Amino acid sequence: MKFYRDLFDASLNRVLPESDKKAFFLAFYTAFIHMSPETEQHFARRPSEEGQQMIYKSFFAMLAVDGALFVPDFLERLAREQSHDGLRLPPRFFAFWREAMLDTVRARDPLCDEEILTAWAMAIAPGLEYLRRQAELHYHAGGE
Repeated sequence: MKFYRDLFDASLNRVLPESDKKAFFLAFYTAFIHMSPETEQHFARRPSEEGQQMIYKSFFAMLAVDGALFVPDFLERLAREQSHDGLRLPPRFFAFWREAMLDTVRARDPLCDEEILTAWAMAIAPGLEYLRRQAELHYHAGGE
């Protein structure tokens, strides 16, 4: 039996050391905004620091969503809010989010292999699916 949570936790500790939690996130954010011309255009309309903060906060809150189907209140507000205080990403962007996250893990975790990528995919899946579904329900292109 594989303990994917253990693989994920160990990898997370390698890519987010106590001494520098921002390096991994900035690499992910850069990869994410450059996933496609559409993502570049979307993020160009928003002040860079504001977009980074929103993605950073949602990334960590998203990790709290798990198989128990618990969603932190903060993430719920962020996902549903369509003003400048919300995440405001089109539903299709969450596939890019997943790809950028796994690419960043591959690049930054020296022990990364397919099992670790599987663990990351499983760990982020519930939160990403929640965010994607909320985007389906609440995202309005004109709200940008």
